[in-house]
Amino acid sequence: MNVLLQFIADYGVECIVIGGVVIALFLLVNGLQLSSQKNRIEEALERRNKKYAFKGGSKEIEETDDDSAAITPDTIRKYETEFNKKCSLHSVLIQFIPIFPLLGILGTVAGLMLQMQSSGTEGMMDSMDVALETTLYGLFASIILKVIEAVFPSRVIYEIEVMMDDFDKKMSLAEMFENYKDK
Repeated sequence: MNVLLQFIADYGVECIVIGGVVIALFLLVNGLQLSSQKNRIEEALERRNKKYAFKGGSKEIEETDDDSAAITPDTIRKYETEFNKKCSLHSVLIQFIPIFPLLGILGTVAGLMLQMQSSGTEGMMDSMDVALETTLYGLFASIILKVIEAVFPSRVIYEIEVMMDDFDKKMSLAEMFENYKDK
């Protein structure tokens, strides 16, 4: 037990800082991937099936239909599936955020237990330093990670969900219109 307490006293803050940096980097990289996926879905939803070319030898632009550039509902669903895979990684990453305050509390308990075992003012002060420092870094890490998560990936996820809900409504209306037209 003393070995574990001493490990927490020696490396608790470092573990919290390194873990926080690693999770922050993963969140940022995943956020960039989600953002690029959002742009891809947005482009597909807004894409007009048009082809542009110059008229004859002039500088005028001619707009024609391009059936090969058609975006089908299956294409959108494929993009949505890829997005959902990236979202699942985001969900896993945000599950790690509450671990940091718990690591801080673990450091507090370890520091207090070391304080009980120490004799002299110097040992007691070192133990209190461990207790307070791990708690502080655990709270800082969780706050910073929560801000990163709230500002970047969560905003992108929300925007894509709104776009896909709108797409689903349009598809439902189109199906309803087709069914009505067939009758």
